[in-house]
Amino acid sequence: MAPQGKLDLDPAAVRTARRLAARAAEPIIDMARSHTTVSVERALLRLAGLTGADDEGRPWANHLADAVRDQVGLEHGLALPVWGALLTGPHGSLGDLAQAAARGRVSFRLPSGADAGHARKAAGAAARGGMSWSG
Repeated sequence: MAPQGKLDLDPAAVRTARRLAARAAEPIIDMARSHTTVSVERALLRLAGLTGADDEGRPWANHLADAVRDQVGLEHGLALPVWGALLTGPHGSLGDLAQAAARGRVSFRLPSGADAGHARKAAGAAARGGMSWSG
């Protein structure tokens, strides 16, 4: 096919280059999707509105992220365990949940099935500012 566009590139060559680039990027994208850090997870909590700290100045986001990490790990992130606990437990806010977690009064689990879907939706809404889970 004849070259097209502003750069006068062969469309077949462009398609091939894009396909090869996507294939080359797959391992990096897979790694990024399957790895997180405590800092990233704490940022999610802050983005969702968790503010404040305990009397010693330790942020509630740290307490909550550490409790989830200790109980279920962070390899799946903490959105599902945190919002799963909010949706199924007595805690009315992220702040309430973080305070209870700091006292060892929350059992986190990785929800599955419909529970995971509900937790994912609630976490996404909270991170976009669509739900008030702060406290």
